[in-house]
Amino acid sequence: MPDSYKIVASVGEDELRHIQKKDVKDVDIIEVRLDLFSRNYIQKEMKKKIKALGLPVLFTYRRAEDSSVRSYVKLFPEDVEGIIKDFNDNANYLDIELNREDTIFRNYETLNYRIIYSYHSFKKSILANEMNQFIAKSKPVKKKNPIYKFAITPENIEETADFLNDIKLLSKTNTMIGICMGELGILSRVFGDKFNSSFTYMTLGEPKAPGQISVDTFKKLRVDLFKNPHSGKDSKED
Repeated sequence: MPDSYKIVASVGEDELRHIQKKDVKDVDIIEVRLDLFSRNYIQKEMKKKIKALGLPVLFTYRRAEDSSVRSYVKLFPEDVEGIIKDFNDNANYLDIELNREDTIFRNYETLNYRIIYSYHSFKKSILANEMNQFIAKSKPVKKKNPIYKFAITPENIEETADFLNDIKLLSKTNTMIGICMGELGILSRVFGDKFNSSFTYMTLGEPKAPGQISVDTFKKLRVDLFKNPHSGKDSKED
């Protein structure tokens, strides 16, 4: 993959318990969905396992109403403070929801993590001017420029195209991630870099969002592009 398009593998407790370093050889970042872990695992086992994988980590916490998968248990800031302190480095990431006033990560703007500000809609798309409004209202952070992630659910292929073109437009002034969920979203997950989307989210087990595919499926769908001598820089850099 080109360096500019990173593969994020989303994991819950079941996957993190069992994956080994060889299983993430094609992964750039591990997304730890904290809502899919027990307090006991977070506080006693998580640090050692993440360290063993040797990859940057993205910590995400989704409330039940903001997720398509069932959470283990409701967590509180004190439940995750220890693990967040353990990985407080600018090689790692925190996900902060743009459309929520509160977050489980206390004083995140003062930490060393790179911030991914995220917006999710399981019912509709979003227009460029609305995305700009969310971006304008986001809290400034000291460590590197934030990344803006918008994950939406288009009604048709036209909405998919409009959304991805808006992501490309906004990428001129911001680092963007654009994902379309559901069956119509496969283009955004496999070829998002063509619209200047910086990351794509995969699964190593059960999907963590509608339309999420495995790393192996992603590689298979990209293979024809890699082999095409007229496909641009991808065929030279991979």
